[in-house]
Amino acid sequence: MNRTKSAGSFATKTARSRTLRTVLIVPFVLQIFVAVGLVGYLSFKNGQKAVNEIADRLMAEVGSRVKQNLGTYLTVPHQVNQINAAAIDNGTLNLQDLPVLQRHFWRQLQIFDTLTFTGLGLEQRDNLGAERLDNGSLTLRVSTAASNYDFRTYTTNKSGQIGALLNNKTNFDPRTRPWYKAAVAAGKPTWSEIYPNTAGITSYLGASIPFYDRQGKLQGVLLTNINLSTIGQFLQSLEIGKSGQVFIIERSGMLVATSTGEKPFHTVKKDYGAERVKAIDSKNTFTKTTAQYLAANFNKFQSLKTSQSLEFDVQGKKQFLQVLPWQDDKGLDWLIVVVVPEADFMAQINANNTTTILLCAAALIVATIVGIVTARWVTKPILSLNDAAKKIARGEWGKSVIINRDDEVGELANSFNSMAAQMQVSFAELQALNTELSESKSRLYQILEAVPIGIFVADSSDKPYYINSRALDLLGTDKVANNPSELREIYQAYLAGTNEIYPAEKDPIINAFKGASVNVDDMEIRQPDRVIPIEVWGTPIYDDKGKVSYAIAAFADITQRKQAEKLVAEYNRTLEFQVAERTQELKTALDNLQTTQEELIQSEKMAALGQLVAGVAHELNTPLGAIRSSAGNMTQFLGQTLTNLPSLFQSLSPAESENFLKLLYRSLQKDMTLTAKEERKLKRALISQLEGEDIDEADDIADTLVDMGIYEADDFLSLLLHVDRDRILEMAYKLSGIQRGTQTINTAADRASKVVFALKTYARYDSSEAMVQSNITEGIETVLTLYQNNLKYGVEVIRNFQKIPQVLCYVDQLNQVWTNLIHNGLQAMDNKGTLTLDILQEGNSIKVRVTDSGKGIPPEVMPKIFAPFFTTKPPGEGSGLGLDIVRKIVDKHRGQIEVESVPGKTTFTVILPVNLA
Repeated sequence: MNRTKSAGSFATKTARSRTLRTVLIVPFVLQIFVAVGLVGYLSFKNGQKAVNEIADRLMAEVGSRVKQNLGTYLTVPHQVNQINAAAIDNGTLNLQDLPVLQRHFWRQLQIFDTLTFTGLGLEQRDNLGAERLDNGSLTLRVSTAASNYDFRTYTTNKSGQIGALLNNKTNFDPRTRPWYKAAVAAGKPTWSEIYPNTAGITSYLGASIPFYDRQGKLQGVLLTNINLSTIGQFLQSLEIGKSGQVFIIERSGMLVATSTGEKPFHTVKKDYGAERVKAIDSKNTFTKTTAQYLAANFNKFQSLKTSQSLEFDVQGKKQFLQVLPWQDDKGLDWLIVVVVPEADFMAQINANNTTTILLCAAALIVATIVGIVTARWVTKPILSLNDAAKKIARGEWGKSVIINRDDEVGELANSFNSMAAQMQVSFAELQALNTELSESKSRLYQILEAVPIGIFVADSSDKPYYINSRALDLLGTDKVANNPSELREIYQAYLAGTNEIYPAEKDPIINAFKGASVNVDDMEIRQPDRVIPIEVWGTPIYDDKGKVSYAIAAFADITQRKQAEKLVAEYNRTLEFQVAERTQELKTALDNLQTTQEELIQSEKMAALGQLVAGVAHELNTPLGAIRSSAGNMTQFLGQTLTNLPSLFQSLSPAESENFLKLLYRSLQKDMTLTAKEERKLKRALISQLEGEDIDEADDIADTLVDMGIYEADDFLSLLLHVDRDRILEMAYKLSGIQRGTQTINTAADRASKVVFALKTYARYDSSEAMVQSNITEGIETVLTLYQNNLKYGVEVIRNFQKIPQVLCYVDQLNQVWTNLIHNGLQAMDNKGTLTLDILQEGNSIKVRVTDSGKGIPPEVMPKIFAPFFTTKPPGEGSGLGLDIVRKIVDKHRGQIEVESVPGKTTFTVILPVNLA
């Protein structure tokens, strides 16, 4: 508390010690600083926004130009193939005239300088065409039966005539080449894979198309290659900021071309001469970092399906990135990547920011100087006024202020001098009024002291203002309380007849401060030698603004009146007590009788419930175990399946995917009624079918299919012959297992819910003793559900239930009747035999019969079975109250209970009226 006061005092002194000069200067300078800083900040943010917009436009323009160039460049080889295919189809080119074909292809290379090879391969194994070497010279390449299918490369002169032999590749068959197979498989124009040339100088992309004779028979494949270095040269010609770059990659991550001049392959020492390069392995750090970012954030480039504008950091420096997917209808799927460092655009903005900061500093310095000068000019006359005001406060009335100014400060000085003169006159008048008021106050105190009742006055600060001598005599002390909350304790004011301090909510002083006039006579003052009962009147006193300024409490000794009231109260109390005592004795006897009867019924009900606990627990544990097992299997299968499912569907064709889904659907229709013997028979038939299709591991596959409920494999042979067959079957088995687990959980949950509902219905205790309309059949079914564990191992239950109306009854008590009768029947049969239940309506009565196939009730015992505490069970196994309680409950319902028994058949019949009203 002391520390808090010290801290608050220090803060107050600090606030008060601030000079007017400081108050004028600091806000002025602060406003200038905030305004200039905000302008600089907004300028910086607008600059950044402009940079982002310029970067987006630049990259969009570059990407558009690249896509347009690619579309134009990659159209040429397919157009050449279509020209050649048309020429062959209309007979302009004769496949048997090799010289004409060679010259035709040679001429095409001269016309289209972007092509590196054009030619064809035939089904009869011939292959010929023209090729442009890395040095720009043209060659002819021929492989026919005449050369024993050696693939020979010749130089040519300016007229296209064959010259010297450059190289020879023996036993060449174009039909084995990838470009040939790809065109035949596609049956339409398609692209080959990108591959570097033998010398490792550039890389090629081949366009191929199959061509057929008039009967639709395949004749061969036309091939046209292009040089991808041309794309790289085009990319290098683009201006992308100062240090930005653009590169093209395949979905596999392989480089196609780049604006940095980097070759998309590495030269290696092997037969083919070179191998391609992944973008993430690029020697260019910028290209490599960008590719690594895309691979990490877009599933190794696979999820880049639409144009993306991105930002990322390289060594703490922001980069702008745009990715444009590019595809054509012949199988190409490339990504155009444009990346530009933010630093290419930020140099001028950073320089502007530096200038802004310097201007802010200069403005702050100038503002501070101007503020100090202005503050001195404003505060000097005010300080003079302040000094004069302090002297007047010390009583030096003759002091005045002289300020020779015509502005507001000069007017303030004149007003101050006039106010000081007026205050001196008013002070003299105030002293005279104070003397008169003191005399009036003295007379008032004399009057209050002469009053024969106690007077207590508290002021608006909740402190005692005045107490007369009579009040001090009644209160027995001259101590002064600090506030009304202490009054009752200091003056020992108690609630009459108790040891409780008088309640604050009834206190006359406190209520008077709330504006209420109150009168109480239940307060007493306890002095060391006596107790004084008092009556108190509390009244508020208002000021001229209508607010409570004082509270007056007047109180008087009422000892004699209280004594008289006490005598009358004691007489009345004695009379009332005698009447109430006799009435209570009669009520207690009746309540005890009703309570004993209810306790007997509830005790018997709880005893039966205790006998059911083990069976109910078993009935609940069985479905809970099935739920836990199924949930565990589902969790395991989900964890193993979800991550592998996308890759599985990617490896399947549309038809195979449809068969896979059909396999899952067929599995979910598994026939659960088949016996083990029937399943073994179906499995043997399935093994024979699989072996007939030359499918290996037929036994294991048949095991899996039968477990899934698949007994014929005709519709799924394509999946069973698939190279990834084992993974397909494993995935299908786990997915169907998840569905079977779900069905198991639903069945088990329904079973557990049914048992819990029955137990809740049975254990419910309704103490309201109110009769309600109830379905007797539902009550009996509830009891049978609870006894399910006793019934399922040797008791056959026969239900002969008619549809009956609801009966007005005590539901809980009737359930006790059915429980006792069913329990007795099961014990009579030793839980093995037949239990028959009949429910029917005869006239205005409902009859319920419970019949067991036990040994029966001996004739000598029959008259005693409803007697209290009679039992034929060994000591400790029965109370003998069960049938007595049953009879009383039936009587309470104005019904009857009858029993018939012979060896092998004992029947208890309960007859209840349909409407007890």
